[in-house]
Formats: sequence, C-alpha cells, structure tokens
Amino acid sequence: MFVAAEIIRRKTILFSLILWPYIIMAFIVLLGSSMGGMSHFQQKIGTNPVLFFITGSFLLIVSLIFFDEISSRFWYDEFIGTLPYIIIAPTSKTMLALAMGFPRLIINVLVGLSSLIPVYFILKSFPGLIEALVVIALSIFSALTFSTLAIIFSSLVLISGGGWRVLSILRPLIMLISGVLYPRFLLPLTIKFFTIIFPLANSVEVIQLFLVQGGLTAYSLMLLGLATAFALLYAPISIRSLRTWEHRVLVKGAKT
Repeated sequence: MFVAAEIIRRKTILFSLILWPYIIMAFIVLLGSSMGGMSHFQQKIGTNPVLFFITGSFLLIVSLIFFDEISSRFWYDEFIGTLPYIIIAPTSKTMLALAMGFPRLIINVLVGLSSLIPVYFILKSFPGLIEALVVIALSIFSALTFSTLAIIFSSLVLISGGGWRVLSILRPLIMLISGVLYPRFLLPLTIKFFTIIFPLANSVEVIQLFLVQGGLTAYSLMLLGLATAFALLYAPISIRSLRTWEHRVLVKGAKT
C-alpha cells in the first residue's frame, strides 16, 4: 500500500514507469535500424523488432523486481536505522523478502499493460491482445521463479556490504545471462548450456520463442518445467543465505 501510495503521489514516477519500456524499445530499434535495418532483424530473429524489444523492456521492469526490491530495501533499512526492528521481528526473513517484491510486481504489471497491449494491438489487432496477456502471464511466472535465486543474489549484496556498488555489478550480469534483450537461442551451445541453471533465462526464452513461433511448444513447456525445478532447488539455499546475513547482522550489531 505504501509503495502504491508513493507512486500515485509522485506523478513523475508513474509517468517514468509508463514511458520506460517505450524509451528502451525506441533507443534499441533506432540504433539497430542505423546498422542493419528492421527487415534484417525480422529475417534473423523471426519476429517484429518493435514487438520483441517492447516485450524485452517490459520483462526488464518485471523480472528483476525481487532482486532490486530485496537488495535495496534491507540496505535502505540499515541506512535509516530501522533494520534492528526488522531483525528482532519474529517474521521469517525469507517470507518477508518475498513479500517485499509483490507490491512492486503488481504495480509494474499494471503499468506494463500500457506498453504491451497498445503495441500488440496496433501490430496484430485483436489476436495481439491475447498474445499480450499470455506474455504478461509468462512474465509474472518468470519473476516468481526467479525470486528464490534473486534472494541468493540479494544476500550476496547484503553480506558483502558493498551496497549499490555490488548491485550495479550483479544487475547487468543478470540481464546479460537472462537474455532479456538478446535471444538466448542465438547464443553458442556452450553458453546456452551454462544458462540452463538460471530460471529467468529459461522463462525468458519461452517468451521469446512464443513471439517467434506464435505458441507454446513441447520445448517451451520443458523450459518452464526447468525454471520451476531450479526455483524450488534454490529455495533452501535462499533461506540459508538470508539466515547467514541475519546472523552476521546480529553478531556485528545493526546501526541505529
């Protein structure tokens, strides 16, 4: 509720959230058009570049919600002196970390409707509305399956004490490995094999293949299964990593 109230109160944040996917898409498409042309992209990838990059921009603001929110929120609580009250609370820190991302996830999905649905409708008419809804549902799935690994990455940020410096290093790496703005199915087989253990990369590839093939294939369903399996596999590790950070805070003593 506080997140929603803050965004509604500060109209510039709401305006920037709505414009952000369009800005990224326009920049990449214009830059790419100056090098190879839109027809070359469509011939190589198999889908409209505007559709591909507006979807990738939407994925950026949705998929990394849990990582951004958990990493920055606990660090901010330590900065303003409220972390001791969070640490002594009986609530599970893992459940608290997961709960942190949901308000922002809901808001970004709702705001993202203003970017996906108009573009899909203009380019594909009424069938595009159904495709947009499928992409939104898969984007939510990608964020949820990435949440456990996001907690592990966030714990690294918190344990290291590097704050925004570590966050600014991990975030581009996550974007690169996930293939949000570059199709994973075009990567060399060795690199692609390495990214299989990355739930976000699997679910993002499903969305990209959906854009190219116009539906979910058996291979896509297998990727969804892999994303779910690795998300569950990382769950106990994420719990352990947050407990390690919590123990360090208790031993070190939080600033007030």
